[in-house]
Amino acid sequence: MAIRGPGQLVGERAALQISVRSASVVAVDTVHALVAQIRDFAAFISGHPRVLGIIERQAHDRYGADTLGSGPAGPVTTGRPVQPWVLAGENCTVMLSDVAGFGADWRNDEDRRIIREALFSMTHTVLGDLPDEWSWDDRGDGLLTVVLPSVPTARVVAHLHKELQAALEEHNRVCPDSARIQLRVAINVGPVTSDRMGVSGEAIIVAARLVEAPAFKDAMNESDASLGIIASPFIYDSVIRHGPYLEGYSKIPVQVKELRTAAWMKLFDRPLSCGEEA
Repeated sequence: MAIRGPGQLVGERAALQISVRSASVVAVDTVHALVAQIRDFAAFISGHPRVLGIIERQAHDRYGADTLGSGPAGPVTTGRPVQPWVLAGENCTVMLSDVAGFGADWRNDEDRRIIREALFSMTHTVLGDLPDEWSWDDRGDGLLTVVLPSVPTARVVAHLHKELQAALEEHNRVCPDSARIQLRVAINVGPVTSDRMGVSGEAIIVAARLVEAPAFKDAMNESDASLGIIASPFIYDSVIRHGPYLEGYSKIPVQVKELRTAAWMKLFDRPLSCGEEA
């Protein structure tokens, strides 16, 4: 059915779900493996939350390979995620992230690889409890994330505010300066259509314009914030204005290409570390 190689896990879903693994494994060559009890592995994950993102990423990659089928040498893989569902204009929540200075000459290709993997892992952390209700598209220096209309936009906004800054700060704390991330995120909602090449729709175009808003980029450049969120007027009026995350948002103009509108921006200040004074 599939071939697993060095460094991969087998049966990890049983630990995540505290259940019995239903698959069997046959070794095709000499194997050196570490066997862990379900409860021990579950306790390890609880003590090291970042490991969960790695496991979820592996599970996602396996899903794509297994869905596409196997060839003579094993599973067929693809550079794009598999869309497990078809969209025909449904209103979806759209998030577009962009790493500031991703292509700067003070970064090298290894820095960019670390950043891309970290961004993917953070997205899994933010939306980890929605495993079958969102999909992503690689944008090089960021990710486009589309969440199905079955998930309330307010729930996505809540996850975004609660989880992402902490994940960013943890990454920036342990990584060298050249691999640190200052992240801009645009959030919008609207009709999305899928096809064999990916997803499209005006909601995605607007999100792309919002994340490039000069006022938003200038504010991020002038601040020490690791995270900035820019919300479309609809997101702000229908969700943020009525929720617990209103504080800190300010209205800014957006004039990018054909788009002329206003949006709402919030910068997340870097938390103080030990020894720093306010």
